[in-house]
Amino acid sequence: MKYFTNIELRDLAISIIAVTFIFSFQDLRSLFAISLGIITFSFLLRVFANKFSAKKLGCMATYKLWPSGIALGIISMILEPITKILFVATGRTEIMPYSFGRWGFKIAKLKEKHIGLIALSGIIVHLFLAIFFKFFQGDFFYYFSFYNAMLAFFNLLPAPQLDGGKIFAWNLGLWILLVFLALFSIFVTF
Repeated sequence: MKYFTNIELRDLAISIIAVTFIFSFQDLRSLFAISLGIITFSFLLRVFANKFSAKKLGCMATYKLWPSGIALGIISMILEPITKILFVATGRTEIMPYSFGRWGFKIAKLKEKHIGLIALSGIIVHLFLAIFFKFFQGDFFYYFSFYNAMLAFFNLLPAPQLDGGKIFAWNLGLWILLVFLALFSIFVTF
């Protein structure tokens, strides 16, 4: 069984390079390589979490590129010295209420809760990495924590296509808690 389609691999590669470029733009020479490693690891772990939780619920999840998000990210990157704001949301997880198995095509009856749980799995990965690496000293750990906190925060935006929109529609209290944890991970240092 192929875990990623060729289109999905292309979308992931474009997103990873775009996010790496956006995060390391201010100091490409010294940050690009380390950022590429961190972003690649974090992105792949998140997508695997989404796919695994979708499979457990009897459906499929695929990663889709969001070109408008990349364009907004590049514009925010250019304006960041003035605005001090970055936007990083280059893709989304698309949940399909069916799966293919040995015995053919299977339709899953997904509820809002199930869609929210699949979206939650990816956010939890980013928040876990952000909080876990806060406890270590050094630039590498700082960037690992900061990048994952930023990815969690932007994926929590309540846009319908992002994970945050799915969690927001399912459980507002949980969404608020996750946004708080993401902001905490961005702004609080130990």
